[in-house]
Amino acid sequence: MAEDNPRRKEPSVTVDAEAVEGLPRLWADVLEAPHRLLALDYDGTLAPFHVDPRKAVPLPGVPEILDAVRRLPATTLVVISGRPVKEVAALLGGLAVTFVGSHGFERLNPDGRLILRQPSPAQRLGLEEAEAAAARLDLEQRLERKIASLALHTRPLDPEAARRAEERIFAVWSRIAESHDLECRRFNGGVEIRSIGRHKGDALLEFLDESPEGTFAVYVGDDDTDEDAFRAIEGRGAGIRVGPRGEETAARGFLPDCSAVKAFLESWLRVLEHVRPQPGERKIP
Repeated sequence: MAEDNPRRKEPSVTVDAEAVEGLPRLWADVLEAPHRLLALDYDGTLAPFHVDPRKAVPLPGVPEILDAVRRLPATTLVVISGRPVKEVAALLGGLAVTFVGSHGFERLNPDGRLILRQPSPAQRLGLEEAEAAAARLDLEQRLERKIASLALHTRPLDPEAARRAEERIFAVWSRIAESHDLECRRFNGGVEIRSIGRHKGDALLEFLDESPEGTFAVYVGDDDTDEDAFRAIEGRGAGIRVGPRGEETAARGFLPDCSAVKAFLESWLRVLEHVRPQPGERKIP
């Protein structure tokens, strides 16, 4: 960016920002951008995992920090999750941002408008077969049904029982997926069979397309389902993986856990609290 950019002449606030491993220039890039898009996964990112997903709530103070972030000038905040969209919105107390759920098949705008994308007839048939297969394996009680996918949650099981259940269902669902335009993916705490055609990366690119020219995007997520977003953001921002470093990932930045994500959000506020709205700036929903 040119040296005469007025943002570079503002008082430096990056001294107080928590560094993000792997992204030494992150805060400079965020500060210099004419607009910012911050996209966040939910489970394992904003909220620690819980054996009962309905009780996976954000760390104390996180909803309030997010509400402050969404009010910043030249900033768009979105939450992108594999969960049903209304479930995530409720867990965040009705935060007035856009929520994407079911890996991109649902979008809930701040005005309450819900946009749904339906799976194809072949995909729906495959999901029905997947549910029946889980019932035959006596795993039906651990299923989560979504608009375009089916997830088996194994977190309540002991580690060996969880491993066996995941291996059995992955083998069966993978065969079903091959003939129904579906894919079978593992996630932290289970296995999901889901419709091909939408994923978190697609949703992220849609937001970038809606954003002003020069928008710098940051996506923060913790597992395999977030890799689509990390790949999509390449060249247009920065992907940040939450969890222990060492796993293969398309992300360039790393945060160790949900507490570090909270500190990252607090740093985002400190870095941008002195940035002033530009003339004619409009808020992106």
